[in-house]
Amino acid sequence: MDARLIRCSWVIHLFAVAHIISSWAMAHLGLNDEILLSLLTISMIVVVTQLYRLPLEVSAALAALCCFAGFYLGTLGDNWLTGSGVKWLTEYSNEITTFFVTEIMGWATTLIAARRK
Repeated sequence: MDARLIRCSWVIHLFAVAHIISSWAMAHLGLNDEILLSLLTISMIVVVTQLYRLPLEVSAALAALCCFAGFYLGTLGDNWLTGSGVKWLTEYSNEITTFFVTEIMGWATTLIAARRK
C-alpha cells in the first residue's frame, strides 16, 4: 500500500472522529454545529489534497463541494435515522451520520486527488 494512501487514511479517520466529538459536544451544549463541522471538513479536504500536492484552487473547489454535499447528505442521513424508530439510532443519528459522511467525503477526495496526479 502506498505511504501517501496510509497517511490519507489516518487523516480521514482522525477527522471523522473529530467530527463525531464536535457534533456530540455541540449538541450537548445546545449549539449549532454547522460552522464547526464545515471548518473541519475544509481542513480535512485541504490536508488530503496537499498530500497529493494538488493546486490550491483544486483544494478550494473540492472543499466547497464537500461542504455543500456534507450538509445535504448529513441532513438526509439524519432524517432517515431519526425516522427509523430505533431509540439509540435516533439519539445518536447526528454523530453516526457525521462519521459516515466525513468518511465518504474524505475517500472521494482521495480518489479524485489520486487520479489527478
